[in-house]
Amino acid sequence: MTNHGFPGEIDILTEDLLIPSDTPGIELYIRNKRPASMNTFSNEKTIVMVHGATYPVESLYDVKLDGFTFLDYLARHGYDVYAVDVRGYGGSTRPSEMQQPADLNPPLVRTETGVRDFGTAVDFVLKRRNLSKVNILGMSWGGTVAGAYTSRNNDKVNKLSLIAPQWLSSGPFLSIPAARLTRIALSLSAA
Repeated sequence: MTNHGFPGEIDILTEDLLIPSDTPGIELYIRNKRPASMNTFSNEKTIVMVHGATYPVESLYDVKLDGFTFLDYLARHGYDVYAVDVRGYGGSTRPSEMQQPADLNPPLVRTETGVRDFGTAVDFVLKRRNLSKVNILGMSWGGTVAGAYTSRNNDKVNKLSLIAPQWLSSGPFLSIPAARLTRIALSLSAA
């Protein structure tokens, strides 16, 4: 049996938190995992994560595969990790409009709302741990949220990591064979 690169057996402390959002009646769910012995916190060893548009944090980052989760892996490597569900996802409050038929309301949790909720979670972690910056991680649509947040709050971000981020394209994907790319590159370097 492999130890998955874990530095020995480390007890993990898990906290499930609800914090107020910027909207009355909406609370945000945050899962925190860290080494149980950790009592000193730093910008470099603190991560705040956000999910994509399909799955909340628990089913994305905290599902056991081969005996451990991604949050466990990070915590066992000495990180204080926070994973936040934006409103309408996982353990966060569902807006009341979500109880109505979908055709009666426009999309409820757009990127701007996700950025606000994520910012609320980052501010909570900064205050809770008395830090000036944190590491940010976003997957898929969460990469859009994390990137937008970072572009507006770079002073609060130590490092930004994006996993399978969304992208925009103004046209269809252009596929160029590698051999042709090599010829193009060679012709440009000869010019």
